[in-house]
Amino acid sequence: MVDDSLDILFLVEAVLQGAGYSVRCAENGYIALDQVKESPPDVMVVDLMMPGLSGYDVIHRIRQNSDLPFIPILMMTACSFFEVRQESKGEANGVIYKPIDIDELLNQVSFMLQLQQKKTEHQLSSTFREKSA
Repeated sequence: MVDDSLDILFLVEAVLQGAGYSVRCAENGYIALDQVKESPPDVMVVDLMMPGLSGYDVIHRIRQNSDLPFIPILMMTACSFFEVRQESKGEANGVIYKPIDIDELLNQVSFMLQLQQKKTEHQLSSTFREKSA
């Protein structure tokens, strides 16, 4: 979870932990990138509008780093739908709008984890087929 608002970080962390997820928080994009390089998460929730390194920049840097595995990314924003689509250029896998709908957040995170699991299973299956051939 990446957001420059401590209130939002606390809220999202509490909601996700309450649903049984392990959560790491970062107050800015630089901290988030360091955490991702150290230990890539299964899913990321990234606020788009942050000072310094914006959420768009964080997402773009993650997608451009070939050393990182695929990470489903959920953008979180108060921006309009059009602004988000124009800026994200398809690098994120979903969007949640502020004010946060708790049920929607949980549904999206669950979906992102399923997406990650399917991608991992596909990669393992492909690796097994290559070794068997």
